Amino acid sequence: MSIILLWVSKMDKLDIKIIRELVQPTPFVTLREGQRRSFRSMSRKLGASDGVVAKRVDRLVLSGFIKGFPLMLNTNLLGLKVGALILELKASTPMKELAEKLSLVDGLFVVQTYLFGSVGVTFYYRDDESFEKKAELISTVAGALSAKLARIPFPESTVLLSKSDWRIISRLQRNVDMSFGEISEELQMSTRTVRRRMVRMTKGAVIFTIASMDVTAIREGVIADLIIEYDTPRSRPQADKMLCELLEPYYYFTGLWEGFSSFAIILPSISKSKEILETVRRAEGIKSANVELVEDRYEFYDCLYEAVDRKLASLKSISSRS
Repeated sequence: MSIILLWVSKMDKLDIKIIRELVQPTPFVTLREGQRRSFRSMSRKLGASDGVVAKRVDRLVLSGFIKGFPLMLNTNLLGLKVGALILELKASTPMKELAEKLSLVDGLFVVQTYLFGSVGVTFYYRDDESFEKKAELISTVAGALSAKLARIPFPESTVLLSKSDWRIISRLQRNVDMSFGEISEELQMSTRTVRRRMVRMTKGAVIFTIASMDVTAIREGVIADLIIEYDTPRSRPQADKMLCELLEPYYYFTGLWEGFSSFAIILPSISKSKEILETVRRAEGIKSANVELVEDRYEFYDCLYEAVDRKLASLKSISSRS
């Protein structure tokens, strides 16, 4: 085992807190010489120095656990919303082949497979009707025995985008490290204009980054999702508070959604996952709880790139007619 992989297998609380920050939507920060990530606000929040945080992030990247920081777009600006599915499958389902089949479903962008026959899916949809239809299609393709379905809320943005803004977004989606100068040269805009537009889109919650992960890079730790359903909506706030306190040393993502909640956690052992599950199942306000051990994660961003390309094509068509 390499030194880097050994380090990743022995994550401590600070590592998990850093990952927690990296998988949240992070403002897209750029400098004249290209994209850079500023760790100053993260360092202040975590009570660690800039240097320590930067070094930890570098190690996560070098290990392969963090694959990169792709540019993401506020999907509301494309008329798209985000949904999540947790599907129970036959234990014998070949997960890699299933992920390949699901990747062909239009609008699907994350598949996370679990040991022992479950899969989590995140997808785009346009309205309530397409939400139900897409969930049904995904469930059918997967051969699901049962399904948990939720809408994932996205922040609103009041920024109005021009064709030039969409052209910048399209370039950055395919190469997030492009500098102001490279974008300005390719799109025949001034560097000053490119910088001004990108800063405006960053401040307006139009563009941001979220860490892309290879969950198989952790060799000795256990990555899992704790899936929760509640007795009643009224009991949920207190239950969520308890869960966040219990899982504080371990969670790196919380999806507190309408239909169910999902807590992504990194644990030192399988026995710890059993201990946490027993505690949660005894807690007041919890209807059901399951720990799903993560096997692999597949990310497909082409559907978002294609949506941006269609938006650009429609703007060009409007311009040609006017």
